[in-house]
Amino acid sequence: TPGGGSAAALSAAIATALMSMVANYTVGNPKYKAGEEKAADILIKAENYRADLQRLIDKDVETYEKLSKGISDAGKDSPVPDQLYKDAMSPPFETCMITSEALKLCKELALCGNKNLITDTAIAAILLEDAFFSAKFNVYINLKYIKDIDFVGNIHKVLAPLEESMPELKEEILEKCEEVIR
Repeated sequence: TPGGGSAAALSAAIATALMSMVANYTVGNPKYKAGEEKAADILIKAENYRADLQRLIDKDVETYEKLSKGISDAGKDSPVPDQLYKDAMSPPFETCMITSEALKLCKELALCGNKNLITDTAIAAILLEDAFFSAKFNVYINLKYIKDIDFVGNIHKVLAPLEESMPELKEEILEKCEEVIR
């Protein structure tokens, strides 16, 4: 440790820090007075997401270490408890949920944010999508071992639509960013 779940959360935290920077350079800038209120709201949310993601970096390490110990302690007659896999799945699942919400904010930032930092907005979008898919792999590897079929099904129901929408949303953001660059 840290492993892939922590790396995904770190990548997403970097993305939200970029979003905060763009919002910071928008708020108070007379050229962006029309979008200042929206940028201020984005700044607050991005900072909250960043704090949550930083917490998830350590939480992922903690839950993985517990799972690893549980695997070592389990014998042939005592399987690893589902709860250890559920706990290990939780931080990357939270990362998936945060990245999906942050990417929506990133789209708003592409519309109202400081255009001199539009590439930072684009990079944040790319990092958020990458972090989502990185975290998703860590969710799925843990789901593989969970015997609670209803739990597994519910997680798939939540993530499946995001797997489709995240790339589309990222592309929309990049198109908006490219319009500014041209």
